[in-house]
Amino acid sequence: MDMPILKPLPIKTRGKSAFGRLKAWITEVRTWEVAENWEYQLDPDTRIIIPKGFVFDGASIPRILWAVLSPTGLLLIQGLIHDFGYKYDYLWAVNKGEGEKYIKIYEGKGQDFWDELFYRVGREVNEMKVINALAWLPLSLFGFIAWNNHRDNDYDDLKPE
Repeated sequence: MDMPILKPLPIKTRGKSAFGRLKAWITEVRTWEVAENWEYQLDPDTRIIIPKGFVFDGASIPRILWAVLSPTGLLLIQGLIHDFGYKYDYLWAVNKGEGEKYIKIYEGKGQDFWDELFYRVGREVNEMKVINALAWLPLSLFGFIAWNNHRDNDYDDLKPE
């Protein structure tokens, strides 16, 4: 499996007061931008694409647990796919038929679908059943907060180039 090429984005501390910089250091999470279209074989018939330019923060793990569950460690791939699904409620896939090169799939599947996909992809990628379950459980209980925040926004499509 090819890993995505990611560009770390700066945590904004420049020009802030000492308290503002400290607050950013404690509360802000690094975000990552997908630097090139990234493809992943989701199943034998489905090859998905996360488009260049997508920005995400990895798995949303409380900072106190980062030593055990790094947001960009074992959970990187499933977090990337899950974050795109949460934001847009669809994925892009390679079109095997005529016409467009890429097509939308899983459009409108909803939060539970993306949470289950997070767990499934994790099992396939890292084969760490317990770690994936530990990451999935709080996601299934509290993911509605991020899900609802994304539903309050009207995002433009981010298409693969």
